[in-house]
Amino acid sequence: MKGVENLLWSELKTKMEERPMFGCFVTFPSPGLTEFIAQMGFDFTCIDNEHGAMDYIVLENMIRGSQCAGVPSIIRTPANRSEYIQKALDSGANGIQIPMVNTLTEVKEAVDAAYYPPFGKRGFDFLPRACDYSLYPNKMDYMRKANEQSLVILQIETVEATENLEQLLTLEGVDVFFIGPFDLAVSMGYAHDPRHPKVIQIIERCITLIQKKGKIAGMYVSDAEQTRQAVQWGASYILTDLTQAMTQWSERYLQSVKKIETTK
Repeated sequence: MKGVENLLWSELKTKMEERPMFGCFVTFPSPGLTEFIAQMGFDFTCIDNEHGAMDYIVLENMIRGSQCAGVPSIIRTPANRSEYIQKALDSGANGIQIPMVNTLTEVKEAVDAAYYPPFGKRGFDFLPRACDYSLYPNKMDYMRKANEQSLVILQIETVEATENLEQLLTLEGVDVFFIGPFDLAVSMGYAHDPRHPKVIQIIERCITLIQKKGKIAGMYVSDAEQTRQAVQWGASYILTDLTQAMTQWSERYLQSVKKIETTK
């Protein structure tokens, strides 16, 4: 790895302006599983440190597993806090995805934590993996490239966030505004029906507004039908997960094999 050059592998910012990019959440603390998912053909992995059970050593090895397969890796942080953002980026992640961002103040806090001065307030050290363990030859060049190349993704997943969205879109430093449909449905009172027409209507309105303001829209999808719909609306940062697919396959398999009569 050449320090910040690993950030250039992705070119996600450029590519998402040309076509949708498809990623996969990794929720289990496994570098091997992360590498396996990267080798499947996804455009990026998103390591879920919000709901997953990763410590920082495992997290860094999961990033490494994805990048060694030639696939960029995004970290979903546990919360919008500078220490989580700092650790994820110092570990060499290609970007960070921050949950539950609702207000202008929270957007500014995320941007401050994600960028080095003068644009942000990210703390600097020569030693982490992202800076080649102090071997990167030009530290000022490293900080400049990190600011240019790291992706900052904020999740819009509450009624409050959707109501504030037009205002949130005015701040610089955010590359993707990502719609979390399940949390949004819960916030709207439709936990029992995340595909309720009113939820779908809000999601479509948000994606349209994000595009209109010149930002990249993202969305979580569960299946091909949802994916087609999200892309038609204009989303370019598409995330799914394998857990649901594995569960559905296992259920079908077990239901089928348990019907087989055994002969002795």
